[in-house]
Amino acid sequence: MNYKGTMLILFSSVFLIAGCTDEAVTTEQKKVEVKTTTHTNQTKHPILNPVQYEKLFKHMNEHLKMDQFQLKDSTIGADFTAVDQSLSFEKRRWLTVDGTIDTPSTQETLYFENQKQDTQLAIHFAYTDRYIGNDLVQYQSNGSYGELLIISYKNILISVQQNSLNKVDPDTTQEAAKQVIQELKNVPV
Repeated sequence: MNYKGTMLILFSSVFLIAGCTDEAVTTEQKKVEVKTTTHTNQTKHPILNPVQYEKLFKHMNEHLKMDQFQLKDSTIGADFTAVDQSLSFEKRRWLTVDGTIDTPSTQETLYFENQKQDTQLAIHFAYTDRYIGNDLVQYQSNGSYGELLIISYKNILISVQQNSLNKVDPDTTQEAAKQVIQELKNVPV
């Protein structure tokens, strides 16, 4: 083989190796690593049991006060809600602790109304069997006639819903939520 032929093979090999190396680097850079993360509670958080949840609601029914609003009604007492089982991911037929009619309800509500009877505050309590933490979960306002604020407390979801015949006042919804949070600190459970 002559010198030119050897050089041609050498250069071709270098370009071929360099091309393969660049392709390998490019392919490696394009790969996306997918990781699955599983969240577990690092520490055990205390949750309310169904009896404590009932005590919490009874306390709220008796002690929760809203400025310029009066408690008009509540769901205190025996009540059960039947649901289409597919809405609970096939878990239960009744909105009760274990999904049967034999256990306490997992939802309760307090209804407050202002003196003019044109604005209502509904404070909804929903029991879950899992710790969710203490946090503001959602704050939704359509700017007109309704507003919704959802907070979590241990394993309870609490929504503060304002409905009005007139335009809603965001300060009213926020103050109501603050009153709920303040009263939660006084619940003897």
